[in-house]
Amino acid sequence: MNKIFLVFFIMSNLMFANMIELDNIRLNGNPPQLVFDVNGDKKPAYEINYDENNRLLFIEFFDTKASNGFADKFVNGSYIDKIKVVKYAASTGIFVFFKKNVNYKGSFWSNPIRYVLDFSRKIDKKEYTVVIDPGHGGKDPGAIGFGKYMEKDIVLSVAKRLEKELKSDFNVVMTRDNDRFIPLSERARIGNRQQADIFVSLHANANANNNAKGFEIFYYSQTSSGYAKKVAEFENSVGERFGENTSDIARIATDISYRKNKEEAIKFSRQLMNKYCGDVGLEKRGDHGANFAVLRGFNGPGVLVELGFITNEGDVSKMKESNYQEKMAESIANSVINYFYQ
Repeated sequence: MNKIFLVFFIMSNLMFANMIELDNIRLNGNPPQLVFDVNGDKKPAYEINYDENNRLLFIEFFDTKASNGFADKFVNGSYIDKIKVVKYAASTGIFVFFKKNVNYKGSFWSNPIRYVLDFSRKIDKKEYTVVIDPGHGGKDPGAIGFGKYMEKDIVLSVAKRLEKELKSDFNVVMTRDNDRFIPLSERARIGNRQQADIFVSLHANANANNNAKGFEIFYYSQTSSGYAKKVAEFENSVGERFGENTSDIARIATDISYRKNKEEAIKFSRQLMNKYCGDVGLEKRGDHGANFAVLRGFNGPGVLVELGFITNEGDVSKMKESNYQEKMAESIANSVINYFYQ
């Protein structure tokens, strides 16, 4: 019995001695990669399979053993959710759980040896639809601020740049792409007809006090603060001035979806708030809930973005410049991408 155990012990040690050690799992950001480090100068044989429906990649490296550092990982990124490692008797299995709309390509690299998964976005399948709504337009100039700049012109320019930023990854719908008037109810209907996943309405704020400045975001809410209520009343009055009864714009969502849409809109608003103010250099004024007619009529999460104060000289000096408009568009676009893919 002892001889049999001794033979088994020797054979086991020989088997493990011949195994290739998988040393570590690393994530690279630029370019986006998942790297499996191999300890030694020999590439292990492997097999790879992908389950399209569940977005699950399985790789098995044969005749390998995994070190302590080669272990499960939860990932806060744009391409994968988590990695699970399974240590078999004579091989190592890795499950990689992908986010939506991701391509991958795997290959061995040398000096040192490592197996690398490169990630990229699928651009042939646009899964989500984004509505961009440049506020006002045509006979409605919106607010006219410092230097006689018109709200309708600034938001249209930013909206066109935002469309360019998003169109490679999303179905993008513009409620208007030129200087024309669109009723508030029609803006919401455009989004609903396209079954859009998010509605982003662009505006520029105004205040009798020209010291008021900064960036703020609004989402649809049945309750609001006194300040948010005044802003919503001003925006809703646009419809009233041009013959539209905005109180007739009904809330389409049920109570359950209303709460979910509000929750999602808040999530997006807070992501955008931090990114936009950092990118553009405007003061944070926070996110607010209010009864905006244009958001009330949309059947999904929607936000009304006040890019800055058109009545403030400092804000206008940025909003009117093409390089800052590009920064504004890029910041909003990156927040949309992160919202859907993180």
